[in-house]
Amino acid sequence: MPPPTDPREALIAVAERLFAEHGPDGVSLRDIARAAGQRNNSAVQYHFGGRDQLVAEVFRRRMTEINAVRVARLDDAEAGPDPDLADLVTLVLEPLADHVRRAGSGSTYAQFMVRTMTTVDFRQSLLAEANEVQVRIGERMRRHLAHLDDATARRRIELGLEMAVGALAAFERRWNIGAVDEGDLPETVAEIVAMTAAGLQAPDVSSAR
Repeated sequence: MPPPTDPREALIAVAERLFAEHGPDGVSLRDIARAAGQRNNSAVQYHFGGRDQLVAEVFRRRMTEINAVRVARLDDAEAGPDPDLADLVTLVLEPLADHVRRAGSGSTYAQFMVRTMTTVDFRQSLLAEANEVQVRIGERMRRHLAHLDDATARRRIELGLEMAVGALAAFERRWNIGAVDEGDLPETVAEIVAMTAAGLQAPDVSSAR
């Protein structure tokens, strides 16, 4: 696929790749501008305002597309029998895995997520609307974790989904170097879903201390 010709789109595409490879603090805004073919070294500041805003914009672009699929699937799920934890983890992970599959062996978004998601406030106005469905899914997951108090359940859901995305990012990185191929993705996703759902349902470790 040829690189975008619009300066903003080019900066977003390059930023996703470079942040995925080096982390948000491992690449300069000048490097991003150069790699995006911008002569103005301050192109990121001009178009986005700074590093944090650029990271948020990458998330917004991807989340808007991916979460639209999650919304439709969650609406369908809520119209039928109550989805179990594996269903809900699948609902989170599968649309992201579909994006990775469509992007092909050059995909970097899952790796970008792992590198940057702990630095972003998803409640900010730029991301809150796109993130709303994930809040809904988290509330659904909480119903299946009655053996945990609220704080523990929230922490476990957050950790479980972070680990799931991390596992998908590891697959994406291996696909980038040719160690796996597209045919390995469905089984990988199924394994991540099964392991994440099992981890969420594990006994309350605080009561065992």
